[in-house]
Amino acid sequence: MQYTRLAMPNHAYFIVADQGKLAFVGSPDAPLSEAADYVSGSLEFNQEEMLPFKNAIDDYLTGKEQTITIPVTYHGTPLQEAVWQYLQTIPYGETRTYAQVAAAVGHPHAFQAVGSAVGKNPVMIAVPCHRVLRKDGGLGGFRGGLPMKRDLLALEQGQRPIFKDAFSQRHLVYW
Repeated sequence: MQYTRLAMPNHAYFIVADQGKLAFVGSPDAPLSEAADYVSGSLEFNQEEMLPFKNAIDDYLTGKEQTITIPVTYHGTPLQEAVWQYLQTIPYGETRTYAQVAAAVGHPHAFQAVGSAVGKNPVMIAVPCHRVLRKDGGLGGFRGGLPMKRDLLALEQGQRPIFKDAFSQRHLVYW
């Protein structure tokens, strides 16, 4: 598996790919060791191999693209995988509640299990778990932190969150 680290104005994120598919997007400023909770195997730093993944995330975060079209891979329980697959169907700029997600994956009373699956999404941003809200409209949780969730939702509503300045020239910092 290959990895790199991309820098944003206020945070840096590790991203990991496995066999040509995005496998992990890290939490803000988390160490690379966080990836071990989501992927298994040795990791090799590789800027060149990771460039398509970096560019895809860049294009999304700068508003150039409304979808991230790179392939993703993930491994979880059948419920987790069903939830992650469903999250990919939520259109840009729209949200769903945890209850709606639970119903959509055939477990209408499994709100907590669905919430747990959303929270364990290994490829946040690419699999848009930020589009899931509480039934009262509250943000709920987000592995990337609530400020990032707010920024991602604002981006999808046409606002200009902090991501714009970081990526406008494709000058991501690698460490």
